[in-house]
Amino acid sequence: MPGCPDDKGIDRPLLDWRTAPLCGILLTTINPFTRGRSHMNSIRPAIGAIGALFLAFSSQSFAQNCDVLDNGAQRPADFPSLQVECGGPGITVDRGLTGGQLTTLFAADNSFAGNTFDLENISSSPIMIQGFEVNLSDEVPTGNANTIDIYYKTGTAVGFEGDPAAWTLLGSDTNVLSQGADVPTPVDVGGLVIQPGETYGFYVDLASYDGTDLILYTNGGPQTFSNGELTLTSNTGQGDPAFTGGSFFPRIWNGTVLYSAAGSQPVPTLGMVGIGTLVLLVLALGLVIVRRNG
Repeated sequence: MPGCPDDKGIDRPLLDWRTAPLCGILLTTINPFTRGRSHMNSIRPAIGAIGALFLAFSSQSFAQNCDVLDNGAQRPADFPSLQVECGGPGITVDRGLTGGQLTTLFAADNSFAGNTFDLENISSSPIMIQGFEVNLSDEVPTGNANTIDIYYKTGTAVGFEGDPAAWTLLGSDTNVLSQGADVPTPVDVGGLVIQPGETYGFYVDLASYDGTDLILYTNGGPQTFSNGELTLTSNTGQGDPAFTGGSFFPRIWNGTVLYSAAGSQPVPTLGMVGIGTLVLLVLALGLVIVRRNG
């Protein structure tokens, strides 16, 4: 198999030191007849040439309008992008979701101690539930802390509203402070990962129900709410105590599901350190070959 021709036009075999992987650069920068000079001096031009090519490739690759800034504006050609899909040097990027929320409504005309509903992941990425917002009435005394339990089950909630064995406690928030009727009240419970195509049933229960503090919800349904990543289907209102206090169908949960990407899916690349290491290894290999043939 032919290699790289030398200055005299003779084709050198691939195993010749002068036909190393970067033979085009080595042949034009290392003169095989100047063996009286130090090998380091002879390889310095090669190092410079490789560095110049690397910088030229990087700057040219960065100057692309293939993505946008965080504010939605188009990235200008002179604004470097490190994303690998833009030709950057190997910065990994998150292919998952950046996070979001799905709200039903906050317009209550009924109330009791809880609700059930279904959530389906209709995106192509795993979703992690980060928290909830509920419609909580806190009448007497105003400002007292409430406890809300969140349960979940694989598959739909329909038909399992009164079966405690079917449910798993996701978590409890013991310091839920009502923001007022028809105003979102945060509930710090999350951590469940829903894979693409999966449906989970949820049960939101006001564990501290006392007849004055109430979960507010809306008559009607079942109603579906979707944002292209999650779909929520309403089911029932629930009484107190949980599971055995009665179910009221149909009812629409008033609330918000907060979520984010369950994990990044990094693009495998060498990265800046990896590229630099590879270049140094190639140069070191070339230096070893030069010395052996010196």
